[in-house]
Amino acid sequence: MKIVVMGTGGVGGYFGARLANAGYDVAFIARGKHLEAIKENGLKIISELGDIIIHPAKASNDPSDFEIADIVLFCVKSYDTESSSNLIKPLVGPKTAVIPFLNGIGHIEIMQRILGSNNVIGGVAAISALIEKPGVIRHNSAMQMLKFGEFNNEITPRIKAFQKACKESGINNAIPKNIECDLWQKIVMICTLAGANCLTRLPLGPCRSNPVTRTLMKNLAEEVVAVAKAENIILPDNQVEITMKQLDSLPEAMKASTLPALEKGEKLEASALNGAIDKLGTKHGINTYMHKAVYAALAPHQDGTPK
Repeated sequence: MKIVVMGTGGVGGYFGARLANAGYDVAFIARGKHLEAIKENGLKIISELGDIIIHPAKASNDPSDFEIADIVLFCVKSYDTESSSNLIKPLVGPKTAVIPFLNGIGHIEIMQRILGSNNVIGGVAAISALIEKPGVIRHNSAMQMLKFGEFNNEITPRIKAFQKACKESGINNAIPKNIECDLWQKIVMICTLAGANCLTRLPLGPCRSNPVTRTLMKNLAEEVVAVAKAENIILPDNQVEITMKQLDSLPEAMKASTLPALEKGEKLEASALNGAIDKLGTKHGINTYMHKAVYAALAPHQDGTPK
């Protein structure tokens, strides 16, 4: 099985390294100093589950350097979806499965338009990992999970093959009965977490323990669930409670990736998260006041914090 990681950040770097460490043929698409460090010193993962170093690592900034892939782990930021989809075209054959592990809403449609609806399947990643320095990924907790599936929910040979690879690589994984439901459950969680993190500039622990901020989080979740129902997404009746229990189970230091980006003055995914929920709320005549406020606070930082 040939696997290519498009975007060797915290998510792609960690899971790609796990697969490579198990002996799978994995190539990494990266850029800049991160790519230089990977080529020179290998890709290093620091994790309480065990450190990994992939050296030498197959790495390039040009996907055409590699052969057509069986699986592409598509792990870029949401605002890079279109450019990255065009970039990986040389890797995508008739049977290639491109699995986006992205935050937010709207990327699936863009990818299917560029790469073909048969090639893009659903994916959900749960992990807290970031590039600590060029060539080094730090995994911040024991949590690491991939969910993936065809949009018709058929368990195809390529789904079975990738699940086998994950199992052999020590990656927690699941094939949901309905991948679209799981995608939206992730959207409820990440929009709630990112909203609270970014408004308070604090990690999850203080947000969920403060009663006022906890109410904010619950209201954020309620708005996403209302929008999902308007989009004809079938979620459990107690989805808000499920989301809050999930957030209660995460490490106190947990941050949505939007907060570290905000702290560094980098470009944000806010328009694909809270901004997208507000836009869909407007479309359906639903009041999404909390998401509107979050997006308004982040909009000036959308393209990086103004100097």
